[in-house]
Amino acid sequence: MKKQLISILCIFLLCACSQSEEKELSPKINQLTLKEITNAITDQGYELEESSDLPKENVFTQKLNGVTPEVFNLKGDTLSIYIFSSASDRGKGIQRFEELTATYELVDYQVYGIQNVLVFYISEDEKIQSELSEALQSIDSQSK
Repeated sequence: MKKQLISILCIFLLCACSQSEEKELSPKINQLTLKEITNAITDQGYELEESSDLPKENVFTQKLNGVTPEVFNLKGDTLSIYIFSSASDRGKGIQRFEELTATYELVDYQVYGIQNVLVFYISEDEKIQSELSEALQSIDSQSK
């Protein structure tokens, strides 16, 4: 009985190890780049200007799980784009953002999560929010 239990545990461990190895060896698919995101936005007719004059304490430009965002000015408002290594890391990034800002009273913002990308648009402009959403959704549907 004891030998059977040990054999079953060994088989279980071997299966678990081989599955984790497969995940590590599988190629990273459907990873979006900053260029793809900015192109989708500029294709909507918007100009993006790189922004570097924001205070380091700005919660929308902080490092999330080791990823520093690219920050742009879009029609006078802030657009932060985080490019994570995977969709899972993006999910962890938004969780971290929510943890860090749980006690803050934040200005109006919109958050977009698509594959490995997290985008914050800090504005009340519903027209631009809608067009950003459409642009990002179009990238998502094209890459599948």
